[in-house]
Amino acid sequence: MDMVTLEQFRYLPSDATRPPACFDFHYSTPGIVAIVGDNGSGKSTLAQLMAGWYPDYLPGDIDGTGLLLGVPIGRLPLVEQSPTIQLVQQSPYLQLSGCAFSVEEEVAFGPENLGLHEAEILRRIDEALTLTNCQSLRHRHPGTLSGGETQRVVIASALAMQPRLFVLDEAFSRLTSAATGTLLERLQQWALERHSLIVLFERNHFPFLTRCQRVWQLRDGALTPLC
Repeated sequence: MDMVTLEQFRYLPSDATRPPACFDFHYSTPGIVAIVGDNGSGKSTLAQLMAGWYPDYLPGDIDGTGLLLGVPIGRLPLVEQSPTIQLVQQSPYLQLSGCAFSVEEEVAFGPENLGLHEAEILRRIDEALTLTNCQSLRHRHPGTLSGGETQRVVIASALAMQPRLFVLDEAFSRLTSAATGTLLERLQQWALERHSLIVLFERNHFPFLTRCQRVWQLRDGALTPLC
């Protein structure tokens, strides 16, 4: 089963002023792939579609075939997809829960809402903080973190949900190239162990071209394989 299937898939926003793009995309293998595109290419909208944000946060109409983990896009509300699909976007401060007094509480927020046992929640927190190199931030208040630290904590919070499909839209923008490389290596291993797919949306090829199993270029409303 493909983790993501788009066949002649079109999304027409409610306020559209031009014809919709038509996407064809299939991927079923665990690991990391990337979609690169310039500003204004539509990659953030495509990222949100792949994260199941239609129609809750993307009003409009869709056409064609769109499946996420075998489920048609738009069939389930976003809240029901959150245990299996996660999206991290470019602005980390906007993705904090706003109700946590420590990084540990922030990362625990999602798993707690799943009703998991305390031991499982703590295990997920430890795993996510270690993977993102955030253990030293564990007792810090989220409001005291730098941009890069906040970005890593938001990624840790999403990882703690253990999604099968993990979409990151320019989620490394505030990290150094060295930190990005280290995190990509760890995410690759995590994805393979969890049989999950990570889809990166980025403006630049570097360093993603050599670290992903497949890379596509998004241009003029079409996806073209680069490698």
